[in-house]
Amino acid sequence: MKSRLSRPLLAVVVSGAFLIGGGGFAAPAFADPSSEPTTTAPTTEPPTTTPTATEPPVTPPPATEEPPATTPPATTEPPATTEPPVTTPPATTPPVTTPPPTTTTPPPPVDKTAPTGAIGVNRWSVYPGQSITLTLSGIKDNVSTPAQIKRVVTWGDGTSSTVNPTAKTVAHTYKSSGKKPITLTLTDAAGNKRVVKSVGPTVVPQSVKYKLNRTSVFHGQKFIWDLQSVPAGATKITVAWGDGRATVISKPKKQKITRHYYSTPDGKYIVTPGTKTIKVTVYNKYGAATPQVAGKVALKNDTARPVVKVTAPSKPSKASSWKSVKGTATDTGSGIKEMAMVTLVIKSNSASCYAPSKKKWLDATYDTPDACVVMVKPSKGKFSTSLKNTPKGQLGIIAIAGDWAGNLNSIPESSYPFVYTRRIS
Repeated sequence: MKSRLSRPLLAVVVSGAFLIGGGGFAAPAFADPSSEPTTTAPTTEPPTTTPTATEPPVTPPPATEEPPATTPPATTEPPATTEPPVTTPPATTPPVTTPPPTTTTPPPPVDKTAPTGAIGVNRWSVYPGQSITLTLSGIKDNVSTPAQIKRVVTWGDGTSSTVNPTAKTVAHTYKSSGKKPITLTLTDAAGNKRVVKSVGPTVVPQSVKYKLNRTSVFHGQKFIWDLQSVPAGATKITVAWGDGRATVISKPKKQKITRHYYSTPDGKYIVTPGTKTIKVTVYNKYGAATPQVAGKVALKNDTARPVVKVTAPSKPSKASSWKSVKGTATDTGSGIKEMAMVTLVIKSNSASCYAPSKKKWLDATYDTPDACVVMVKPSKGKFSTSLKNTPKGQLGIIAIAGDWAGNLNSIPESSYPFVYTRRIS
């Protein structure tokens, strides 16, 4: 289908065709039929078929053919649509570059040389719990840089460590005794390995030999810890008893230490019953070893109270018979640790207390003079404290006994605070 520009252009082309032959050339196919000359043949002569010499035959263009349509310039008439014409940029051909000549580089030689290095140990004999320091030196390789060389130390006790390339030393603590050979494995970037060996240190057993004469006690009950042997190289031994206290043996040797459990180190509390673990720490010139268990003692729970009884003289109602206060103080548990006593004679409007240190009776006030307080030490369950010139009146004896577990004797409410009362005359 031709565009609407085709017909005017055809007219221009046809008009141009008339002008080519000069003003006298005519195109029969486009001439007016009424103006064509009529040729009449003579009647007496046959029609001649020879064309006139002066007029060459003209072959008119086919009436049905049209000259080819030409695309008008873009400036002649705007496009039918409102879209701008698409302008295709001219194709550009990239410059052709000639590649450089190919050169073949031979592969580098295969690295088959392992790294080298050395190690040194600062201590050759230690106790369990003590450390040694390993020094790494002269680590190098013919190809790999120091940072590319892997360093792995095997300590001889089943453990190993990877050492940073910048580290010159590395420390290690041994927990068990025995010989500990050390190896350093060096691996370069090509995978070549070298193993550097050292006999390593010997971890000397630091165990002490001991015996306990008791493994179960009450508060205040003594036991003996017997140190029977001392490890080689020991410069000091500390024994922690499990109650917050410790004994320091500055010159270790065979010896026996007698101990008991009572109060905490600050003296404020009674040690809690239960198993007490005794631990020993041995020292040598390198310091402390790992503490070892050197016995266990069960501290029994004591709930029994002491019992204090006064034994009256043959004539208990006679003041002259009270020349002393005697009695028994017993405890079925840990035993009596201490006992205090005060002896009073009360009258209707006064009271006196006996002071053994002064060997006389003193006037008693609301606060009993300290001189009247007597510390009594029972022996084999019995006690005795002297009296002199006992006055008449109401005799009252106060006795307070405490055992090693902190239990106090009970006093009947009917006679509180006295353990014994009697009218004497």
